[in-house]
Amino acid sequence: MRNRHWSRWLYRVQWLLLTVIFLAAVALRLELLHFRTVFQIFQYAGLAAIGVALVSILVFIWGLVKRHADARRAAMWGTLLGLLPVAVPLLTVGPDNFNVPPIHDISTDLNNPPEYRAVLSLREPGDNSAEYDGEEVAKQQREADIYADIQPLLVALPVEQVTALAAQAAEELGWRIVDRNDKAGHLEAVDRTLLLGFSDDVVVRVTAAEGGSRVDVRSSSRVGKSDLGKNAERIREFLSDLEALAKQAG
Repeated sequence: MRNRHWSRWLYRVQWLLLTVIFLAAVALRLELLHFRTVFQIFQYAGLAAIGVALVSILVFIWGLVKRHADARRAAMWGTLLGLLPVAVPLLTVGPDNFNVPPIHDISTDLNNPPEYRAVLSLREPGDNSAEYDGEEVAKQQREADIYADIQPLLVALPVEQVTALAAQAAEELGWRIVDRNDKAGHLEAVDRTLLLGFSDDVVVRVTAAEGGSRVDVRSSSRVGKSDLGKNAERIREFLSDLEALAKQAG
């Protein structure tokens, strides 16, 4: 029986590291581990995977020189699997969003952001503050080109009807509504991120404006310093859906 080359352990170790990362992500989504613990696991396992990938590249080169097919094959898989911890975040988050300012509270109104009420009781000790940080955050959002399109939406419909449509849009997006007052033009909801299941809060404020209503939205992450563009993406999607519903209703 032919002895298998030791290089097979390169991809076996990579599979082990990827399994650890996957199980940590599942534990976070099921709220079995704190996000800081999970992020440490991601960091150490990810760095280890990259380290094994670098070793795999050297083994692949050695396999080419020595014409060792088994070593080349194992090293190739060790390299490819080691790139996954880097490739997955890039594909899901998008490379541009890694350059966003380190903020996690985005609003269409930087001078008078909508205020949270109902979601305050859902936040836990250690979560980010629900209080808006004022000009410190507003300045970073205002000066970043990626947020230039985060603006209020004007709808040629009355406040009560627009708020009802906002609730419909939120439900269609899979948000969990925790407070709704159509007459007052107030809506609060919770949305969970797709991969890791982080809970982010959203508040929608609808006010009377000339010719109809003005819709302002604020989306905030409960954990983390930077949201990697997720809150802005959520606001864009919501306002786009709401505008479509308003056109149908009008």
